[in-house]
Amino acid sequence: MDLTLSESIMDMKIHHFSHQHPLVFFIRDPVSQAASGVLDRCRIRVPMPALNVTIFFTRNVQRFVYHCASCGFDLHVNCASLQSSVASDFPTCLHQHPLFFFPNNTEEIKRDCSGCTKPLSGPVYRCGDCSYPKFFSLHKECAELPLEINHPYDRKHRLILEPKLPAHPRNCRCYLCRIQWEGFVYSCSICNLEFTPDDVITTPKITVESHKHPWKLLSRRMPLICDFCGIVGDHTPYLCTKCNLVVHRKCISMPCNIMITRHPHMISHSYSRQEDQSKAWTCRICYEEVDTRYGSYYCSDSDCEYIAHVHCATNKAIWDGTIVLEGNDESCKETQHASLNLITEVVEQTSIGEQMVVTEIKHGYHDHNLRLTLSGDIEDDGQCDGCMRPISTPFYTCDRCKFSLHKDCTELPREKRHPFHKHALTLTNSSLSPVNGYSICYGCDRPYNGFSYRCYNEDCKQHFNWDIRCISLSDTLEHPSHEHSLFLAHSFPTKCSGCLKALPGNRIAYRCMKRCDFALDVRCVALPLTAWFKYDRHPLTLTYSDDSSPSQHYCDLCENERNPNDWFYFCPECDNSLHSECNLGDPRFMKLGNKVKYPMHPHAFTVVKNIWNCPPCKVCSNLCNGVALECRESECNFTIHYRCRWP
Repeated sequence: MDLTLSESIMDMKIHHFSHQHPLVFFIRDPVSQAASGVLDRCRIRVPMPALNVTIFFTRNVQRFVYHCASCGFDLHVNCASLQSSVASDFPTCLHQHPLFFFPNNTEEIKRDCSGCTKPLSGPVYRCGDCSYPKFFSLHKECAELPLEINHPYDRKHRLILEPKLPAHPRNCRCYLCRIQWEGFVYSCSICNLEFTPDDVITTPKITVESHKHPWKLLSRRMPLICDFCGIVGDHTPYLCTKCNLVVHRKCISMPCNIMITRHPHMISHSYSRQEDQSKAWTCRICYEEVDTRYGSYYCSDSDCEYIAHVHCATNKAIWDGTIVLEGNDESCKETQHASLNLITEVVEQTSIGEQMVVTEIKHGYHDHNLRLTLSGDIEDDGQCDGCMRPISTPFYTCDRCKFSLHKDCTELPREKRHPFHKHALTLTNSSLSPVNGYSICYGCDRPYNGFSYRCYNEDCKQHFNWDIRCISLSDTLEHPSHEHSLFLAHSFPTKCSGCLKALPGNRIAYRCMKRCDFALDVRCVALPLTAWFKYDRHPLTLTYSDDSSPSQHYCDLCENERNPNDWFYFCPECDNSLHSECNLGDPRFMKLGNKVKYPMHPHAFTVVKNIWNCPPCKVCSNLCNGVALECRESECNFTIHYRCRWP
């Protein structure tokens, strides 16, 4: 809490229930306090005779305090607002500890009310006994909710204010679980009904900016299909008699225009699209049919046919809550020209025919200029320092050190958005400041070096970090391993049909649009359809099943058995079969010669490839026939497979 001196002088002396003597406003000298090395503590003693307990609050004292010279007692200015009055009639069934009232809650509290789950603001009640993660605070209005009410929901019984039930069975479809409510509810145990305070304590008429007419409450529970979102409900609805609309209460405040992560243009709400009913419309987020008789969000751009369900477009993983004001759509349209090449500076360009070609650039992630190479010999192990794929023409290279970038990698935008992340992602070079010599991609879960897109938003807790290969994948794709199209889905727990590994519930995967039991994780989608093996003159094809005899189910590189249901690379002319990891040198996006730290080994490892005369792997005891980590300390003979380190 920040107080100006003029505000504090208004009350130079106070009497507070926590101390027996008057307290005088005092300004501490921060220099002398810091020099003494002692932090004064505010200690408030709050007796509770009714409960036969005494509660203490302690905190570091800042510059402005109320001070007792005879006792050396300090009272923080925030604590001075703590009143002795307690929510005496607040039932212990809702919270077991006493609540203290703060009439002027000016501290910024980044928490939600424990009753209504909305952000805290204004006068609040706080519990002095509960701390994170059991933090308990209430808006004044929530702490003073009536404990029993009569309501048209249930004309026979009174509704009782109760906390949310502590535990429900998995996949429970009761009312609480459907709305995922975490605060207080009004309940009738006889009728087995539970409602939020917003559902039962409502105003009969509401006016919002998103609708030109007022909404009127119909105080009767009734089944309905909401005209705004198209979802069936059985709550007390709101009506607009002039527009002949019936909507859920939560839909009243929904905005008309929003921006979402899945589409570059503004999308607008429409209650119905009668003119489009002859055409079958598919939601571009969940890829299920959109009933255009009810509300949906559609793209306001005349050349775009993007449409989405209301509940899909307003999902928290896709929409950050930002509302676009009417007439401000031009400022929301993303233009590639605004962000393209911000990280690359053109140094020299040459005219080739009628086309200007940039021959020399200065890249933001390299100290020297890079020159364009259109042809010539390329080293066998040459890698692009951006995507870590084998280098190929055209590319830019440094004349002074071994640094190369594909032309496409130099043209990456500085900022990019991902369909399932709210914040803009910034292009970064993981090789500049690695923690262990590498980074882990959030999409494919592989270690990598080179460029990636990362979220640097302070409020982001996902550690969202995608390498540039995975982030370039489209929302939908056709994959030869499956007959139907696939679309990008979030939080879709199942098994990957490619590697047969379980997908974590919070991961992103591609699932079948026809809703058959098929899904691919990003790691399998990113596998190249063809790859070369140095001992085969033909390209090997990614193959999805093996019907040959069991005696043929072996990898021709590591000579270990293959699972016939796992994907592998195969050459039918030479009859070569290889694990995908063996053929590609998984993880294949590490810089050869790069130093990598390993917590179980005292020395740094060096990334090496195709070691035939090296010691066996210390984990699996097999020879390292592909990419490996090698310790090059003179007295240390330690080698480990990449796939043993990162299974």
